[in-house]
Amino acid sequence: MLFRVARSRDGGTVSHYDLYKVDVKKGMTVLDALFQIQDKMDPSISFRYSCRGAVCGSCAMLINKEPRLACKTQVSDLNDLNMNLKPFPAITDLPPGWNSNEEVLVEPLPNLPILKDLIVDMTRFYNALESLKLWAEPAEGEKARIQSPSDRRKMERYVNCIMCALCFGSCPVNAEKKEYVGPSALAKAWRFHEDSRTADKDRYLKAAIAPEGAPLCDLIMNCVKACPKGVAPGGVIRKIKKAS
Repeated sequence: MLFRVARSRDGGTVSHYDLYKVDVKKGMTVLDALFQIQDKMDPSISFRYSCRGAVCGSCAMLINKEPRLACKTQVSDLNDLNMNLKPFPAITDLPPGWNSNEEVLVEPLPNLPILKDLIVDMTRFYNALESLKLWAEPAEGEKARIQSPSDRRKMERYVNCIMCALCFGSCPVNAEKKEYVGPSALAKAWRFHEDSRTADKDRYLKAAIAPEGAPLCDLIMNCVKACPKGVAPGGVIRKIKKAS
């Protein structure tokens, strides 16, 4: 199978695409294919990975114009996958020569600056989390802050976020408005708001409804379709809008 992989000479933008013939085997993921390319054909190709088990979120990228984790995406399933995302330029602009019937297209995650090839600069994504101060201040003393199973279930979905930034890369608003903190940050704000152990819940809601937060979201819901962990940030943002 042929893989058409985005490359960048100096970072910043995709400068060209290289075509590689991969020997696809049963159970091979897109990440496995990239390893084969790097090990046997082109050691200069650059991409991120870590856990290889869809836990760390490092290998987020655009695969056949859909934001996915390379370690979770089976090559054999690619023809049957369709997120039905609402379009925006990063996922509708097609590279010259790409034959979608015969080639797998692999590109860096949209809405973030390219450092090299498939590696993007995550600073903007992490800065959004930092700007909302998404952490809990420790209580005085050493007494355990116990939480009941029912209270835990209220925020269970939001705790599952692995900060892969697939929601960020799939969001048309993030593509147009650099100030928007993005779906993941807003979902995490709600996670702390719903936590029964949180002392000042209003702090997180106020942060989420700031001008660069939930008010900018158009509820397009690409983030819901792209999330590999079922966090469904769009539903959270709707709750934030109603709560405000």
